Amino acid sequence: MARQWKLENGIGFLLRLLEAKYDGLYQSVTRQTDITPRQFGVLMALLQQGPMTASDLAERISCDRNTLSEMLKRMTARRLISKKSHPDDRRSIQVQITAKGTSALMAVVPAAARLQDLMLAPLSQDDRAHFLRCMLVIAKSSPPDADV
Repeated sequence: MARQWKLENGIGFLLRLLEAKYDGLYQSVTRQTDITPRQFGVLMALLQQGPMTASDLAERISCDRNTLSEMLKRMTARRLISKKSHPDDRRSIQVQITAKGTSALMAVVPAAARLQDLMLAPLSQDDRAHFLRCMLVIAKSSPPDADV
């Protein structure tokens, strides 16, 4: 079975290829290193949905809490985001985008849109929409039972 396996047919292999391509293009197209692709997601979520707890933010961007916690520390130090006590629960912290974070995000958004166009360029308009819908379905689905 292993001799017949084709790397190009493996979803893990293809996802790593796409991620490597995206990461390389992200740097060259956005022409900046201040906001990483993951930080872009954090800032966009906060801009669109307003202040939220770190737990809600982690769920929104599909990031584990430990990774997000480290990212938020770096983003707070750079004043892209701020943290404050949650108004309804003093034990909880709310994260919000700052004016500096909004400016930094707005500077990157046009390049991010261009990047998406570049990544999807080999596909027709119909295939682009279908590809994105399929990716979302897979990403949002519950994990299957691995024992099956």
